[in-house]
Formats: sequence, C-alpha cells, structure tokens
Amino acid sequence: MSVDEVEKEGPSELEVAEAETAAAKADAEAAEAALELSLELLKSSQRDLAAAEADISALQIQVDISRFGLQRFQADNDSIKFYTGFPSYNHLLKVYSLLEPSAERMTYIYSAGMNVQESRPSARTMVLIDEFFLFLVRVRVGLFAQDLAHRFNIHIATVSRKVITWANFLYFFLGNQVIWASREDIDSHMTEGFKRLYPKTRVILDCTEIYVESPSSLLLQSQLYSTYKSNTTLKGLVGIAPHGAITFVSALYTGSISDKEITRVSGILDLLEPGDTVMADKGFEIGDMLRDKGIGLNLPPFLHYSGQFSAQQVQETKQIAKLRIHVERAIRRIKEFHIFDSHIPLNLMGTINQIYTVVCLLVNFQGPLIMSSAEGEIKYMRNIQLTHFT
Repeated sequence: MSVDEVEKEGPSELEVAEAETAAAKADAEAAEAALELSLELLKSSQRDLAAAEADISALQIQVDISRFGLQRFQADNDSIKFYTGFPSYNHLLKVYSLLEPSAERMTYIYSAGMNVQESRPSARTMVLIDEFFLFLVRVRVGLFAQDLAHRFNIHIATVSRKVITWANFLYFFLGNQVIWASREDIDSHMTEGFKRLYPKTRVILDCTEIYVESPSSLLLQSQLYSTYKSNTTLKGLVGIAPHGAITFVSALYTGSISDKEITRVSGILDLLEPGDTVMADKGFEIGDMLRDKGIGLNLPPFLHYSGQFSAQQVQETKQIAKLRIHVERAIRRIKEFHIFDSHIPLNLMGTINQIYTVVCLLVNFQGPLIMSSAEGEIKYMRNIQLTHFT
C-alpha cells in the first residue's frame, strides 16, 4: 500500500480514541468547574439566606418590642404591675398557665349574643395571652376601648368583644374556685393581733360602691341613688379573712340597699358557722341576724347619751379600728383598678358585675395585704391554687 493510500484512510483508531478521551476530559473539567461554581453560588445563597433570617429575627424582635403586647414588658416587672396589677411577669404567666387550657375553648361574645361557630380556634386575630393582657390593661389602667384599639392594632369593636368575653370567662373560671376559708385555715393563718384580741373572727366585712351613669328612668334613679355617696351607684359586700385574703365577694346591688339588707341577701350568713365572730363597722346593724345563728359581732362602740366614751370604749374602738382597717385596705386595692375611676356607662351594666367580681378575685393574686402574715397568706393562696385550679 502506498503512502498516499494510507493518508487517504485518515487517523487511526488509537488517535480517534485519544481525541475522544481528551474531549471527555475537557468536558469533565468543564463540568467540575461548573459544579464548583454552583457550589460556591449555593454557599453564597446560604450565607445570604442566613443573613436575611438574622435580619428578619432582628426585625421581629423590634416589632415585638414596639408593639403593645405582654412580651414587650417581660423584663419590666414595674410595668407589669402598673398595667396588670400582678407583682411580676412570672407571676402573671403562672396564672395564665392555669387559665390557658380552658381559655383556648371559650366562646366569644358578639353584639347579637353568642356565636358558637366563632370559638377561639377560628377567631384568633391576636395571641391568646395578649387577649388576657388586653383585658387586664382595660380594668387595671382604665384605658378606653379606642385607646386599646390603637395600641393593639385591632378594631374598637374587637376590643369590646374581647373584654366582655374575658370578663365572662374569668367570672365563671375564678368564681368556681373556693375562696371561703375553713375554720382550720383561719386559725392556722391568723395574725397575732386577732389571736390575742378576737380569736373567733371568721371574716371582716365592709361595703364598697362604684359610680354608674344615671339612667333616664326616675324609678331606676331612685333605686341606684346612694345617700352615702349622693350619687347613683352599685354596691357590693366584701369580706376578708384575718390574715388579709379576700374570702367573700357579693354580687353588686343597687346603691340604695342598706348594709343590713345586703348582708342578708348576699349569702354570707349561710357560710358562717355557730361560734364564729364577724367584725364590721358601726353601720352594720346585723347583730340580731347573727345571734339567731349563734354568731358573734364585733363593732366599734356607739356613743350613747352620755356624750363621751369611757376609757375602755376608747381602747376598744382603737383595737377594732386597727384590725378592721385591713378590709378598707383590701377595698382600696380593688379601687386601684382604674376602670372604676369614672362612672360606669349604662352599656356596661350587663357586664359590670362580672368585671367587678373578677377584679376582687384578682386582688388575691397580688402581694400579701398584711405583712406580718405574709408567709401565712402566701401559703393559703398557694393551697387554694394547688387544690382548686387543677
């Protein structure tokens, strides 16, 4: 075969294989370079994503801090006490943890009444604990619904709906807990002053009144009119144990009712036992009702025709006043919930009894009323929580 014939036949099989190998290697190198570039881009994207997530977290923290909600004040116990009345954030969380399982299933109140279809799971527009916080701010600070609507970024009608819903829920939840102290609890937590002077005291009673708007009906005006306050009011009976805890809260009655009548209809007489003693102010002319049940009554002495107290009566007046003042301090704590600062509007008359009762019961979650019995009161409240909130 001549040289020309060999040249016409082209490259050999070996040369073709080498060329293909070289092309494949070049393709592999190109693919590897592309893969490395893709990995580098992926790492860069992951870094960008991590940075974006960090920015989002930082922004979320800023939003949480800037928005008016409970989380904003979790490190500020002074603000927690100001806005809610609870001594601390952890204290509030403990109470909320007891409420949450039932609160998750509560039904919301609408202007037309209850709408069973709009229960908690499908009506969530804000976190549940912030709804509880909203209610507490409303009753503690007394902020108007319009103000709360701006703070929580919700509609004013939503504020009213949530406040009424939580008032009813807490009224039934807290109202089902037994706060009336047994004789054994009273004796074991009694302060030295009562032990020494009035050891049989079961409860210290006093009345409080809250102002309400005057209705147009003259009949209702006369029923609500309180001669003591010279205004239209609602009146409630409050009782505390000798160690300071509120152990009795009556319903609200019209302001014209007397102390004696409110004691008779409130149900307190059914809770007292023979041998108990009640401490009250002079206006409680209830001695005859208590004697029929074998119950004693300690009142400050009355000034008779002599026009002057004896030395013994002066001493007794001082002793009773020194011990009875604690129920006035408990009522002052109730009045520190500023929803009661102004006249209650007539459109709240259907809910004010629930709100008032809840406020009275929430006072028991504050610090001890009588410092000398602080340890006893704390143990008593802890026992109530462990026994009845489970």
